[in-house]
Amino acid sequence: MCRCSLHYSQINRLTMAVFPLPKVDDMTIREWSTCTDTIENTIQFAQTLGLLPVLPPTPCPNGHDNWYLGKYSRSIDKYQWRCREKNCKLTRSLRDGTFFSNSKLELQQILDLMYYWSQGVDTYDFLQRQCNFGSKSTIADWKNFLRDVCAEHFLRHPAEIGGVGHVVEIDESSWTKRKFNRGRVIKNQWVFGGIDRDTRECFAVLVERRDAATLLPIIQQHVRPGTTILSDEWRAYHSLQNGPGGYIHQTVNHSLHFVDPVTGVHTQNIENMWMCAKQKKKRMMGMHVSLLDTYLMEFMWRRRFPERPLENLIAQIFELYPVLKLE
Repeated sequence: MCRCSLHYSQINRLTMAVFPLPKVDDMTIREWSTCTDTIENTIQFAQTLGLLPVLPPTPCPNGHDNWYLGKYSRSIDKYQWRCREKNCKLTRSLRDGTFFSNSKLELQQILDLMYYWSQGVDTYDFLQRQCNFGSKSTIADWKNFLRDVCAEHFLRHPAEIGGVGHVVEIDESSWTKRKFNRGRVIKNQWVFGGIDRDTRECFAVLVERRDAATLLPIIQQHVRPGTTILSDEWRAYHSLQNGPGGYIHQTVNHSLHFVDPVTGVHTQNIENMWMCAKQKKKRMMGMHVSLLDTYLMEFMWRRRFPERPLENLIAQIFELYPVLKLE
């Protein structure tokens, strides 16, 4: 029995029982598959998650507010909203106004992709096989859509780390070097970021320059006042100690030591963060520079929500596409 299963007689009667939102991140693949094994279960599961409405939020154009779900074989979802009023045959797509509205994929395919992507099991070959996608370009588009959700989240809730008693490491990293100095000459793209040693949350921002005029405002935007900041001795950081924000600034000279032998200061956490971020880039066989910003957003998002990624993804989709949820 699927743990998200609701008791109902027929889907078009909408006799749905009260049911709490399921802990989808705790589901096994078998449990997840049970919730999406038929189109009826898939629709109901999406309604339970708040991704599809239980009823359309507005009346039909004739002013009637008496919708029901009726079978419709020509629809990819096999159901559509129909007005129940006599002599009114107006209909509406099940997906109107939802995250799925512009897609021609089956609901099951999209939900499965969301499940695997959120868990980090998202190679193209795996998704193409498990979600029955016809082309890898479709997978690329949907992965970009999900990265856009991550980006929207950070526009609404910007990354802000550190604080009094916290230690934040900062560093810049080059992301577009030529391998062995061979190949065509490309513009060097720098990324500036920081990581909180305590919370492991981070920020990463594309930058055109690495001067103080560029980096210091970014630090003030993403690092809370009173934070202890650790860095190398790059000259752009020299005014941190006495600048706005009340930061405590300590450095390590990387030309001499990885760890300062006297103070113990090091930036190995952010160096490790860059390594982890670039490892996925390598697994993806590189990425177009135009996608780097959204990829960094995804990386930050996964750092912010390491424990319940799918539940947070669904909540953020609901924030962007609010529908009537089961209460």
